[in-house]
Amino acid sequence: ESACEIGSPREISSLEVAQRTIAAAVAAVLLGTAAAVGAAVGAATPDGRGETAAAGPPSSLSARRVVSVGDLHGDYKHSALILQKMGLMGEDGSWIGGDVVFVQTGDVVDRGDESGPIFRALFRLQDEAPKAGGEVILLLGNHELMNMQGDFSYATPRDTASLQSPGGRSEAFAPDGWIGKRLRERGQAVALVGPERGVAEPVLYVHAGVIPEVAALVAKAVDPGAQGRQVAEALNRLSKEAFAGGEQALRSSQDSLFSDEGPFWTRRLALGSSETAVCKDVDRSLAFFGASRMVVGHTAQEDGRVHQRCGGRFVLGDTLISEAYMGTSHPSAVELAADGALTAVYP
Repeated sequence: ESACEIGSPREISSLEVAQRTIAAAVAAVLLGTAAAVGAAVGAATPDGRGETAAAGPPSSLSARRVVSVGDLHGDYKHSALILQKMGLMGEDGSWIGGDVVFVQTGDVVDRGDESGPIFRALFRLQDEAPKAGGEVILLLGNHELMNMQGDFSYATPRDTASLQSPGGRSEAFAPDGWIGKRLRERGQAVALVGPERGVAEPVLYVHAGVIPEVAALVAKAVDPGAQGRQVAEALNRLSKEAFAGGEQALRSSQDSLFSDEGPFWTRRLALGSSETAVCKDVDRSLAFFGASRMVVGHTAQEDGRVHQRCGGRFVLGDTLISEAYMGTSHPSAVELAADGALTAVYP
């Protein structure tokens, strides 16, 4: 396992990470608090500060570990490896993350052969985490949308079998299906993680990105002057309404959230050729949410590493975790510190 602060060349050896993690666990046992684990693991990040270092002074808030993981695409083996290495899931599949906030940024399904086991694992963790003071936030990606629309272009027969649904994929992703029901009830378009979770500078998590035009439309739906949490909550509410129907309704929907420039599909911020134009868009979008950074999946990073644009204000976390892409997995996670610093971890 190695860790590197995004924007910094220094990585931590697996031995150093292990030593600090063990020290954290011992401290937690002695103190009887899950927060001690988060604090000590956070200490395993590099001392050097890169261009994406903390956006402000260290927070006096009660720090919690915030961990995000990108596209999993049907690779249960490496999904489980990441969850276990990051101290979130035990070997028996139970939540062991204490008060950690875990964000999965969408695209659990398709390409690989074991989406079913991943969904079962994530749903279990989402149920168990609150009992320990933790939280599991599941964001919706374009592949969840496609399956709820009845578009199974990227599905394999083995993956469909893994869903263990007598009526196949359509049944599993229907409004009353075991996956579709849960995603419609608890899946989110965005997660704004800020002071209420111990993070001084709020960070916006979304599958593909939120361009300023979409953010402006959402804000206008609430109040022309709406900002911050109001906008995030409005986007999630509008998303929930848009996802409410079945296959036919979703296929025929003209909702702008489902468009090529919506938060489930856009690549404008990830692939835009002009850094100046992209960063202007990123900053405009972040202003609507009162956020300091945006963390996304969706656009695969061919070298299997987490990348950033705009001085770390836009972070690309899809590192080709699934073996289904190229026959090799590139496991990763992004850890957020209370002061706003982000660290890329490669279990």
